[in-house]
Amino acid sequence: MRKIVLLTKDGSLKKEVSSALPGGYSFSGSASGPRTIVFFDIDTMRAGDIREMSRKHFVVTVTKQKRTDQVMEAATFGAYETIHRPLRKEILGRLLDELHDMGEEIKTFIAVTPPPPAATTCAIVGHSSVIMDTCKKLARLSQVEAPVLITGETGTGKELVAESIAQLSSRFGKPFVVVNCAAVPETLLESELFGFEKGSFTGAVAAKEGILKIADEGCVFFDEVGELPLSLQGKLLRFLQTLTFYPLGSTREIQVNVRVISATNRDLSAMVREGRFREDLFHRLSVTSIHIPPLRERKGDILPLIHFFVNRYRNTAPRPIKGITKAFQKKLLFHDWPGNIRELGNIIRSAIALSKTEYLTTHELKELGDRPEPREKAAFSGGLSSALIPSLKEAIEKKDRDIYESIHREVDKTILDYVLTYTRENQSRAARLLGINRLTLRKKLGLLR
Repeated sequence: MRKIVLLTKDGSLKKEVSSALPGGYSFSGSASGPRTIVFFDIDTMRAGDIREMSRKHFVVTVTKQKRTDQVMEAATFGAYETIHRPLRKEILGRLLDELHDMGEEIKTFIAVTPPPPAATTCAIVGHSSVIMDTCKKLARLSQVEAPVLITGETGTGKELVAESIAQLSSRFGKPFVVVNCAAVPETLLESELFGFEKGSFTGAVAAKEGILKIADEGCVFFDEVGELPLSLQGKLLRFLQTLTFYPLGSTREIQVNVRVISATNRDLSAMVREGRFREDLFHRLSVTSIHIPPLRERKGDILPLIHFFVNRYRNTAPRPIKGITKAFQKKLLFHDWPGNIRELGNIIRSAIALSKTEYLTTHELKELGDRPEPREKAAFSGGLSSALIPSLKEAIEKKDRDIYESIHREVDKTILDYVLTYTRENQSRAARLLGINRLTLRKKLGLLR
């Protein structure tokens, strides 16, 4: 028999709740056990009492009033839900089922603890082999004074990588100026980059320094450089060759000392072939390059990223966030993340804002939809084929050599990263799950890492 507590000064409410309760529930005199369901009559009780009570129990406020301010007040104090009288049996039944499921899910939670102090020079989060390799390359590129082109899908963290390169370089502490080539209108981009003199065009009532001058001695980051209009590509190329430019309306040449980092989610090589991007500019920007893989290709990084974002946004929560449930974690692991790290960060931020308890649960992930895990062999092999065939076709078209070895290596890397994440780096348990010898596992890890 499941217990509920009713707090009211209205004698008729107990009878009303009793008649609407589904079978299997009975009243208790006090909220003594963990996660008791408390019905709180907000019309006759002091709303402020909800705050303390909601930290330990599920508080459902009950009211006769049809006022939005009362519902908002209850939610602000921590009420899980507000229901209106007269009570309806089907609504109460659904709510109690939800609370029961929530209570069961919370029983298996993972504590989120603050991260250890870390160096401020690099904020790349993850421990998969692919992101480790990316970070090693990032560190090497930061030590050479050469332009860097960062490629990757939207939301993979290209600006964060650019900032890390700047911070790890000798220009640490110097200006880091971002130019969003897709956000600034084409008519304004030239004046924003190079600056202008007073009277150089209508509206130029005073001289203004350009972004390139502001970035002197530091780094300038051209984000979404593939969106740069052709009319400006030639002028940017000249700047990259000489590190000099003329402000609009000026005959005085300005020289600066900046490092150029750029990023794009476009295929610039294809744009060059199509005549939409200058080949000489492409080669000048990509003296060195680094590719950021999408999150779906490094799912071993999802768990550390979840903990990172929970710690980042937990202070914005209406109540202290103690952890996440295993079901919450599992649902995030099986999502494809088309929006990559940005999408994951937004989901965590949303879940924290919507959380009704001190734990993040699947109830805050309804917008992700229901994505059942692949259970049948046919579904598994079909999904695997859909992932492998495009890469296989591309390798064949490029006439790559050792195709089997390269694809086999990527499959191994994905499997091992995921299973080790699942077992929290417990190699013995991972080997048992995979059905291989622990020494075999260690040998594979040595070859992959």
